[in-house]
Amino acid sequence: MKSFEDPIVAVVIGSNRGIGLAFVQQLLMSPMVDTVYAGCRNLGSARDLDDAVKTYGARVVPIAVDVTSSESIEDLANRLEFDGAQPNLVVNCAGLLHDRELQPEKRLEDVTLDGLRRSFDVNSIGPVVLMKALKQLIPNQQRVVIANLSARVGSLSDNKLGGWYGYRASKAAQNMFTRNIAIELGRRNKKLVCVGLHPGTVDTDLSRPFQRSVPAQSLLSADTSAKRLLDVIDSLSPEESGGFYAYDGSRIPW
Repeated sequence: MKSFEDPIVAVVIGSNRGIGLAFVQQLLMSPMVDTVYAGCRNLGSARDLDDAVKTYGARVVPIAVDVTSSESIEDLANRLEFDGAQPNLVVNCAGLLHDRELQPEKRLEDVTLDGLRRSFDVNSIGPVVLMKALKQLIPNQQRVVIANLSARVGSLSDNKLGGWYGYRASKAAQNMFTRNIAIELGRRNKKLVCVGLHPGTVDTDLSRPFQRSVPAQSLLSADTSAKRLLDVIDSLSPEESGGFYAYDGSRIPW
């Protein structure tokens, strides 16, 4: 993380497993990182975060964060303020594609109001409410990177197959929020970078039911994806803020 002039105070949301956990682990291996606030919905199931605490001690701070709860997000902001922490790296990995009640919609008949609401709550509204809460804590005079994990399927111009109504649309909306945040926060901090990042097809619970058609060489481990995304984060300049980038550094069209 050579692009950061100051010690890194990171906030990683969705950190109990998958890419979020890999981000936490990769960051803690960097001597530039002072503290990682590792947010996840259920600390009781975050055994890997417990292991990180045993290894890295006070450098990692597990904290319960639900991006669909304003109160939970405010609790995070209050904890950061209490600790005197000014995060200069924020990575939001929270995302919803499917669960026991929700599956990607292949056709209009599969679309439900509840499913759309849940997709937008997690994938679109959560990231912008998070940044609303953290805005006043972010430094104004040093390099800051805000990265929202998006997905290539959220690109309008890249959509050639259709389907996945809720996930595609909620990620597209997230991209617009990311762009807006980049513009607003960039006015007061000329060193700030705010971007959407596509992690690739990663071998996690989110993508596992849909990996059948993915060539083995195209499937990334969570560690590989996180490492490549951190390289992208490290390489981005303020002039590139507000963009949408893949794990290989290429820019994705909206």
